[in-house]
Amino acid sequence: MNDYANAAKGLRHVFVHGLKLKASIGIFDDEKARKQVVIISVDLVVTEGDAHNDQIENVVCYKKIVNDIEELIGAGHVLLVETLAEQIADKCLETDDVMRVLVKVEKPEAFIHAASVGVTVERVRH
Repeated sequence: MNDYANAAKGLRHVFVHGLKLKASIGIFDDEKARKQVVIISVDLVVTEGDAHNDQIENVVCYKKIVNDIEELIGAGHVLLVETLAEQIADKCLETDDVMRVLVKVEKPEAFIHAASVGVTVERVRH
């Protein structure tokens, strides 16, 4: 993702990296029977707009991003990491100032010999 933050284009980079949560995710029976750790990273390209005046309501708030992700994970079982990543991306794009989002979802417990497996998706406001 190029131009995370770009003053000439009026863009700001807002991110949440390495968010570790327990999720009900996976296609196999043992995954459906237990929650497992997922690691989520989100990078947003955000329009800067007018001056924020040091007021939280004038910026894209990463606390809201985290709360939205927690709500999506709490909504129930998801079969694929792709589905979860797409749901997170769609939720982020509901905020008008978000122009582009990159979402990475990792499952660090999936394979004993791999640090993690997962997917990255990018979505752009049209």
